[in-house]
Amino acid sequence: MNNEPSKVKDSIQAFIDDLKAYDSIRLDEIPEYRLFISQVEEFFDKKLGKSVDDDEEKKIISKTMIQNYIKDGLIMPPEGKSYNRGHVILLAIIYNLKSILTIKDIKKLLTPILEKLDMEENDDNIECIYDTFFSLKESFLDNFSNLLEQDIDLINQKLEGWDHDNYDKIHNILLVLTLVTQANIRKRLAEHIIELYFTEEEDPNE
Repeated sequence: MNNEPSKVKDSIQAFIDDLKAYDSIRLDEIPEYRLFISQVEEFFDKKLGKSVDDDEEKKIISKTMIQNYIKDGLIMPPEGKSYNRGHVILLAIIYNLKSILTIKDIKKLLTPILEKLDMEENDDNIECIYDTFFSLKESFLDNFSNLLEQDIDLINQKLEGWDHDNYDKIHNILLVLTLVTQANIRKRLAEHIIELYFTEEEDPNE
């Protein structure tokens, strides 16, 4: 019996465990005090641990990104030169969205929050949203192994009786195709929801 699917499961579980440990920022980890832009940059580097050098393009959140987000209307301008807890939460949300959604769609999605977020006066709103999102993300990661096992079992059923030299590679190709298909469907559904319910929030002058 081929052991490759079992090895794949173990490898993916280790990857998920790493995501849970190093790819998320809990609400209670976000500073209560104000930060200068370099401190915001350092905070994300420290928490997400992916910036290995000073290359601006490789940073999780860089000074240039923050300045562009302000210019594009994704986050509020700082008070003076300092950024509050609301800024950091918004940046954490953007970090989770930007690999899937365009800046234009992220702006549509965040506009209702930004309209009600007047610096620190309405921070409870955004904190509640972020804390709930973090909880949902953790639950998804906890359940992902079971969902993935169903995909792997289905692929095993489809390949039952195959006797091929490249069985392992074919199995993994099908697994990647399955994951990409799921990701594409979820991405298109997210874009559809934004188009359906958030288009009216877009600035008509743009």
